[in-house]
Amino acid sequence: MFTKAEITQIRLHKLGMDEPFADSTTFMNQAIALQSQNHQPALVNFLQHVDMRWRDAEQFFEDAQVIKIWANRLTLHTFLAADWEMVFRVFGTRTNIVHRLCKKEGIDLEAILAEIDKLGRGQEVVSRKELEAIIGDYSAQVRSAIIAQAAIRGILYLLPSSDTIRNYSHRMRLGNYKKWTSDPEKDIEALMTLIRRYLAGYGPATWDDFRHWSGLNIGEIKPAITRLATELDTFTLEGQTYHALKGEKTVPASEKVFLSGKFDQSLIAYKDPTWIMTEAQRKSAWTVNGHCSAIIVAENRAIGLWKYEWKKETLQFTITYFEKASLETEIKQELERFASRLEKQATEIQYESFTMNF
Repeated sequence: MFTKAEITQIRLHKLGMDEPFADSTTFMNQAIALQSQNHQPALVNFLQHVDMRWRDAEQFFEDAQVIKIWANRLTLHTFLAADWEMVFRVFGTRTNIVHRLCKKEGIDLEAILAEIDKLGRGQEVVSRKELEAIIGDYSAQVRSAIIAQAAIRGILYLLPSSDTIRNYSHRMRLGNYKKWTSDPEKDIEALMTLIRRYLAGYGPATWDDFRHWSGLNIGEIKPAITRLATELDTFTLEGQTYHALKGEKTVPASEKVFLSGKFDQSLIAYKDPTWIMTEAQRKSAWTVNGHCSAIIVAENRAIGLWKYEWKKETLQFTITYFEKASLETEIKQELERFASRLEKQATEIQYESFTMNF
């Protein structure tokens, strides 16, 4: 149905990598979730996909239009607050590693979550210190896991503008959610909505891609994808089976240079990021501690990595090309545009030699 080049063009277009989004909410609706383990890189990721200034991006977070919660892949993500019910109908009733950890430690997880729920209902903001007091004297790993589970279960969410994971609020402050119960039919409808949204934002894609992005297993998604069969076009390319919403169309090839943020969706939303880079480049884009570097995209492929360093009122940039240097003028313009939106001055651009990791 589509060639690999056409799939690449469609994905770049959907992710705003050929033309940034004009509206923050539209972008978040398209992306569904931004990995947000660290606040500043998450804001950079957001900023690079939306045509706005840094302070406006911060304001969007502070206005509580978004929330931070542990959900897909049990990592911290930013979602639209309006998506809360969909997210928790998908992720909130699963047995996960937190249950196994608490069982191993002999911890009554349900009793602790009930106490957290009671505390959250009684006050508008709950601090991490208060949560840790309820949990008790366990390791930092156990305390963090239980706090994350309180969010996964749909009791708490992390206040979106927090640069650290210290302040939380109860779900009842998001709307009419004083009571929260799982309903099998509503839960599967929520999963179907999530899959539609994923394909609208990232497709064409494989089910392995969706499983990688969501952290769900094939048994969990199979009932939903069975129901969605009539809404999808399915095709095979180079031994891989792709799925797209009916009516998916090709888009013109992009000539724009795009600077992603760390943990950009173009890399982490797919099981195999070699749709935009080679396998050797993929190995070099991920650091030894699992951090996904910021990439430079041009001519429908990744051509290198970039990073910045804050120096008072200036930014210093480092560029590492995968192959030979190219598009220096265009990249310099994008770096200067990035700096201006942060109300900083761009200083020198340093170039580093690249050693491919095989």
